Parts: sequence; C-alpha cells; structure tokens
Amino acid sequence: MELNKIYLGDAYELIKQVPDKSVDLIYTDIPYDYTNGCGGGGFLKSPARKKLYIETIGKFDKGINWSILDDFVRVCKHIYIYIWCSKEQIPYLLNYFVTERNCFFNILVWCKTNPTPFAKNTFLPDLEYCLVFREKGTKLNDGYKLKSKWYLSGTNVEDKKNFGHATIKPCDLVERHIALSTQEGDVVLDPFSGSGTTALACKHLKRNYVGFEIDKKYWENSCKRLQGENIHGELNLFDI
Repeated sequence: MELNKIYLGDAYELIKQVPDKSVDLIYTDIPYDYTNGCGGGGFLKSPARKKLYIETIGKFDKGINWSILDDFVRVCKHIYIYIWCSKEQIPYLLNYFVTERNCFFNILVWCKTNPTPFAKNTFLPDLEYCLVFREKGTKLNDGYKLKSKWYLSGTNVEDKKNFGHATIKPCDLVERHIALSTQEGDVVLDPFSGSGTTALACKHLKRNYVGFEIDKKYWENSCKRLQGENIHGELNLFDI
C-alpha cells in the first residue's frame, strides 16, 4: 500500500492490506452513533431541515462495526490513536482500550461558540469529543501550546462549504494533535478519511499518511483539496 494516498474503498476491507505494526499513529473521525437521533427535538420538524439532515449528518450517525478496533491495534507499532466520536460511543471505547488494552487515555474537546440550535429538552451540542489512547512507552512531544485539552472556535461553516463535508474538523486543531504525537516522516493512518483533513495536516507537517474513504464524492473532493483546490459544497444542515 502506497504512502501519501487516500484510497477509495471500504475501511473494513482496506485495513486488512495494512501490514502489522506499520503505523505510528491513527487519527480518525469515526461515523458517530446517536442513540437519540440528532437530539434536535423540534428542529427537524421542518421538512427541508429533515431532508438535509438525512443527506448530511444522517449518513454519519449509524456508528461503526467495532471489530475494526482489532485492526487498529494490529497495524499500530504501539497503540497510539486519536478517535473523534459521539458521547454515546465513549463508554465502549474506554472499555476496549483502557480496561482491555490497559492504555492511557485523555478526552479532548472542541468547544463551539455558535452551536446549532438542537436544544429542546437537552443540552446544546457545543462540544465534540476526541479520545486519545496510547500504550505505555509512547510519548508526547514538547510544546506547551500543543498540549491543551480544549479548543475554542466557532463552527467551521466555511470549511464545510469549501470542501463539501458536513463533519469536517478544523485543520489547525488536527495539526496540533498530530504535531504533538508524531515525528517528521512518521506514518499516520485515517481509516475514515472524509474530507481529507488528516492527510492535509500530515502534508503540512511532513508526515506520511494513508487514508480510506468509501464515498466517491468525498474521496474526489479530498484529493482535490490536497492539490490546493476549494470544492464548493451544496447547502447543508449548518447553513440553516
């Protein structure tokens, strides 16, 4: 499998082609699992919003097949993994990596100053969670500014428009995490590549990357993004 390439295909199949203990870091934004739908209450009563939810966030809310975690562990030289996930997925991940694999962990948060108004009988969706799991012997690089566990910004609407992906994460935040946990020339794997943010961050930081993306449109957009092009996405849920 070539480095510095995003592959079009199913992560559950493609990861089988990654050799054992060949990856320095996994950094990925897995498909979320929302046990209570999107938590929006009356927000989705609008037919237009409901349609857009299905077309955007709806394709990311079915969760993942947890068996892929065994492959995550297999391909890592040492367990060192960043996983963006929904609140509902945190207990399973903690059990797998901390209880069963005896890893250290941290919970990092992206705090949004302008969250979408999903707030009927629930808290605002103003936090996103990134869990970090690392095996004994792995290290964090020096850098005071890299080590903050929180990141404050508005929802990155322009990124969503430019690159056509509803759950894109801020590239500077991803760069912070990768700079903290890898060295130049290391290999970073993103099995759910989406808009290609992990790959782009690696390119900026002189890290090698491998990505997998099953959606052809997102794959095409991410390849263009790596070449420096903006992809103007269609209207999505966050514009309403």
